[in-house]
Amino acid sequence: MSTVAVTLCLPTPADLFRTPDIDPYSEWYQPYSLRPAIEYVEARVGDGLLIDHLELTICLPQGSVEEDTQQSIRTAIDRYCDARLVTVHEESRRNNWRGWMMLLIALIVVNAILFVAHRLDDAGFETLSVVAEGLSIAAWLLLWHPLEALVFNRWDYRLDRRVLRTIRHRSRLFLKETDMPA
Repeated sequence: MSTVAVTLCLPTPADLFRTPDIDPYSEWYQPYSLRPAIEYVEARVGDGLLIDHLELTICLPQGSVEEDTQQSIRTAIDRYCDARLVTVHEESRRNNWRGWMMLLIALIVVNAILFVAHRLDDAGFETLSVVAEGLSIAAWLLLWHPLEALVFNRWDYRLDRRVLRTIRHRSRLFLKETDMPA
């Protein structure tokens, strides 16, 4: 397992959770300035399956780091991760329920289409055999979306949970003051 180190230069601690209003001409403008910086952190942790620790360094303007700033940011990160974990859990449950419902409906429709395709194929006309083959292909394609929801989307939700738990439980936060103008 490995550790990823992320350094963010932010004009305010709040820019960790909101899209900052930073002009591209500003020294504060960074590649992660187009979105909340925490999303950049999530992406960096999620980049590698073997990453299980995070070292997060946040650079803030000179004089803005007070005694309780680090604890305040740590608490905010924990709250964010807790809230996102609840959201991911709800989305995962909803995805699974919808996947099972789609699969049930798809199986009924697939059986009906395959029955019609089989009847057309047995009719003995070449044109109807081609239509029957097309119906067979369409029937199996109907199963793709439910299987995607039940198999592949689950992987995404598991990855999201792993990333958030890493940030929440296995990260170290460092604050650094920078001399960039505010």
